[in-house]
Amino acid sequence: MLNGFVEKSTESETGSTESIEHDALRAALEQGVSYAVKRLGEKNGYFDDEKVKIPLPEGLAKLEPLIRQSGGDEIVDELVLSMNDSATEAAPKTVEIFFSAIKSMSISDAQSILQAEDNALTEYFRKSSYQKLEHLIKPIVTKMMDKNKVSYYYKQVRNSYQENESSIPYRDNLLNVGKSFGLDAYVPPKELDQYVTKKAIDGLFIKISEEEKKIRDNPLVQKSKLIRDVFGSI
Repeated sequence: MLNGFVEKSTESETGSTESIEHDALRAALEQGVSYAVKRLGEKNGYFDDEKVKIPLPEGLAKLEPLIRQSGGDEIVDELVLSMNDSATEAAPKTVEIFFSAIKSMSISDAQSILQAEDNALTEYFRKSSYQKLEHLIKPIVTKMMDKNKVSYYYKQVRNSYQENESSIPYRDNLLNVGKSFGLDAYVPPKELDQYVTKKAIDGLFIKISEEEKKIRDNPLVQKSKLIRDVFGSI
């Protein structure tokens, strides 16, 4: 009887501990999301942060020197700024999406994450929710990109290269380089929203990961007692 009572009591205490850990992890992730959204939702939140700044798509980036040499500096800069502005405007609208995903974290997930690497919590979030987030965030980004005329600037960049290619210094050599990448290397305008969506979400995860690392590295400075207690005991 006594053994049975002890086992039952231990199970109850363990369950309580697991629940506390689960709540602490959820609180930490919510804190990370709030931090990420606030930082990236500020004016030029993406554009001014080299860790998350959205660059030209790969094909355009390879041809950027040629485009700039053909007089395309201004429209290249406008395209990069407009893509980043789209991500910045979308960021605050993702809060509820993220918080909804946080609620789906199980106690067993919390246990394994707590004992894992610094960014394990963020990586769990990425693996378990990325596709859903992408699906939900893409329409927001698409709308913001429309508002910021991303497709317009994209077409201007491409036109700048095509219309002025004859004036580019060392035209033959440079055009051969460009053709080796191929104009097909451009991301089609209709796919730009997918590209910016991915980069916008990646940026949010980077910022969430930064906050998670702060919590793990120095939990005792956290305002939340729950977070201090749980992460301080790891």
